[in-house]
Amino acid sequence: MVFKKAEVKDESKKELYSKRGKRAKRKGASYERLIADLFQKAFGVELKRTPQSGGFAKKSTLADDYRGDITIVNDRLKMKLHIECKNHKTWNLKKWLIQANSDCPKGRTPIVVFHEFNTSRDYVTLSLEDFLKLVPKDKVFEKRNFNND
Repeated sequence: MVFKKAEVKDESKKELYSKRGKRAKRKGASYERLIADLFQKAFGVELKRTPQSGGFAKKSTLADDYRGDITIVNDRLKMKLHIECKNHKTWNLKKWLIQANSDCPKGRTPIVVFHEFNTSRDYVTLSLEDFLKLVPKDKVFEKRNFNND
């Protein structure tokens, strides 16, 4: 069989893009597992990466527990957060927030957890309204101790 140069070039491009897509998926899945582990250690509740990053559950209200990138394992507990994880070289915070808000089931708080490229820092973003609902007063204010003992 004889291939024209353009056909070979197109097939090589497709293969290259396919490899890039697979690497990106693996990188995203790895980051989701890392964030699930960090939340699990912080709260003592078993969490895991949602199958297909929650993509299969977007149209089903019966699958609300599987929306977002991270889900809870214990079926006796309900997760109040809808977590979207992003590990990108460049940030598109507006787009990520729109996704988190549009995919978030009713009764949950949408958050985006994202990584700063070439650092070990991760961040969480959510609306100010949700932040004020979630964070208790004693985590923001404390009484001053005026005793000079």
